[in-house]
Amino acid sequence: MKINNQLMKDTSKQFTSNILNSGVECGINKDITDPDGKRVFVKAGTKITDKIRLKLDKLKQKGVIGHEDEISITEKKTNQDLLGPILNLAKTNPVLKNFELKDTLVTISDFINNDSIPKNIVDHLSIFSHLNPAAFENTLLNLVFGTHIGKANNYSIIELNELISVLFFENIGYARLHPNMKNAKLVHPILSKEIVKIAGLDNKLVLESIEQHEEKLDGSGYPNKLTEIHEYAQISQIANQYSQLTRNSQNIETAIGELYLLGQGFDFRTSQKIESIFSSLLQKPLLAIMQESIQTKSHQQAYGNHLYDQLTKVIRWTNTFSGADTEMNCIQAKLRSTLWVSETSQKPFHINREDLNDNNICRMFINDARKLVLQISQFANYFNQTLHFPIKIDNISTNKEYFLKLVNPIT
Repeated sequence: MKINNQLMKDTSKQFTSNILNSGVECGINKDITDPDGKRVFVKAGTKITDKIRLKLDKLKQKGVIGHEDEISITEKKTNQDLLGPILNLAKTNPVLKNFELKDTLVTISDFINNDSIPKNIVDHLSIFSHLNPAAFENTLLNLVFGTHIGKANNYSIIELNELISVLFFENIGYARLHPNMKNAKLVHPILSKEIVKIAGLDNKLVLESIEQHEEKLDGSGYPNKLTEIHEYAQISQIANQYSQLTRNSQNIETAIGELYLLGQGFDFRTSQKIESIFSSLLQKPLLAIMQESIQTKSHQQAYGNHLYDQLTKVIRWTNTFSGADTEMNCIQAKLRSTLWVSETSQKPFHINREDLNDNNICRMFINDARKLVLQISQFANYFNQTLHFPIKIDNISTNKEYFLKLVNPIT
């Protein structure tokens, strides 16, 4: 606690500097007087111009005033000022446009229009957005996608509001940090939590999740390298990983599949437990999001048939034995036992292709098939690069990206 309080004090001067350098309207929030309070140097409410800034600098040099709490933002932010950039991002950002965001955006809008965000938090968000627009936009992207995960996970409105608080406020610590500060990245989760706490939000889950939002279940996160973190923080990490996967390549076709595998916790090839950065329970909403583009029965059947045909070809490949390679033979046998009804069958599941005409059967088949295809994608590159015996579909060598695209109905 003492360390956190000192951190707030140490960053107070930088926050004042950030306000002055942000370009937002700001002013004196209280009379600046001599130590006895008898002489007023600058009255409260005075707008800070270049002339006033020079006067403040001189007063500081003379030791008349310190650096804490004499400057505040005077711009009045409306709900639409907060909401506008979020709605615009959802419409224009290519890594969000493929999702069914209507209900998610309504939930976020309701949260903001509830007018319950403390002014101190709004001020920090404003400074953050002015100082680092790119990082702030990434926070908004994570807010939208993370809230979408919460919706897909059937969160209640209370849980959604808690999640939104975490996603929206988790990076406001950057408003009090210098961009070039050596440990800014490491301390911003702690600082964000303290800002929210001082602003009056006392929900323990929200505060803890804000501090944990850069943690990962495998212990590779920060600031405390935790291996047990709240689900809200895990969703934040998923959203952040999605941003990283799509930031440069904007590879929408494979991103959700890649996210799914980060929570797998199990390697199909070796049958060994592996480290994951979030709970496998959160794979379910990712699969739901992946299937959002399937709007009609005919689209669902076409997708089911496609998966059925591709897995049938995988079965055929398992019969192309690689000779003396024991590991390859073992993996092929494992795939056959997973897919085949029997050693003499060429059917990948306990159903005929025609059975997919039944909507319920088709939906269940898709759920099972997608999980299996994603598991196959885990080791597809291993076949190529290490064993030099790739899975071949229509006599074409495949890789991890092939199966990640295969499982995505958007393609």
